[in-house]
Amino acid sequence: MGLTVAAIVLFGFSHTVDSALIHFHGAPPPLILYFHVLVSSLWLVLFIVQSALVRNHNVRLHRRLGQWGLALGTVVAVVGLVTVYVMRWREIKSGGGADAVAFLSVPLDSLAGFAVPFFLAAWLRTKPEIHRRLMLLATCSLTFAAFARVPALGDTGAPYFTGAVMVIAAGADWLGARRFHLVYLIGIPAEISFEALSLYLAFAAPPAWMAVARFLLGAT
Repeated sequence: MGLTVAAIVLFGFSHTVDSALIHFHGAPPPLILYFHVLVSSLWLVLFIVQSALVRNHNVRLHRRLGQWGLALGTVVAVVGLVTVYVMRWREIKSGGGADAVAFLSVPLDSLAGFAVPFFLAAWLRTKPEIHRRLMLLATCSLTFAAFARVPALGDTGAPYFTGAVMVIAAGADWLGARRFHLVYLIGIPAEISFEALSLYLAFAAPPAWMAVARFLLGAT
């Protein structure tokens, strides 16, 4: 699943990385965006390595690297939060207006989709059956931004495919355990529900959400 998520992320972002980060037009992208790409890529690599170590019963090295993993995951979340605000303000200043403010819900949901299961997994790291499934859910959530960059899908189609990736992860787990773990039974519906809610807030822009979004962004 780690390799699958990495392949999806590479495929999704291949549609925009050249125009957004390399051969861009106009103002250069903010430095935080490059750092965001770097730490997120490192997370995927570490997740694959950690999964391989467990698969090969090298638990001791897995736990040693896990200390760095907890630090890296925290950096991913913090850098992701800063990136959300920098990119929202960049779009607002470029004339995005109310749409740019309302869209805050989507990147915040994407960030929460990673951060919440990650920090729960860090807290419950002494319970490996829960820990590893939460880490997988956190990593699967990274596919949302990747799918959203595929022109045929966009932001409205991405949640269906991200949800499918999570369901496939739960199905693969069921093949071994012959039961659906509570982490998936709670986590997958929660992830999908909040993705749907974030899209509703972004595109319907109800007044209550606009007031909250403007407050969070410090926008008038």
